[in-house]
Amino acid sequence: MVRSDTLAGEAIRDKLTRAPGNSAAIGGLKVVTENGWFAARPSGTEDIYKIYAESFLGADHLARIQEEARAMVTAALQAG
Repeated sequence: MVRSDTLAGEAIRDKLTRAPGNSAAIGGLKVVTENGWFAARPSGTEDIYKIYAESFLGADHLARIQEEARAMVTAALQAG
């Protein structure tokens, strides 16, 4: 699980493994801040994790989210 309390300089609002509303498993993890998010899930065809991200502030903020998301996912996978 993600241990960090911040992402790209912002407080993490949610760390989701289930969909809000119906509590269905999302097959990965979604981390949400006020101005962006990332989701990580295993690929269905390769032995890798895919990371999807969005920033509501721009390209530089998105790059920070992507960089920190990769580090968080790597740390979580290594922790087992």
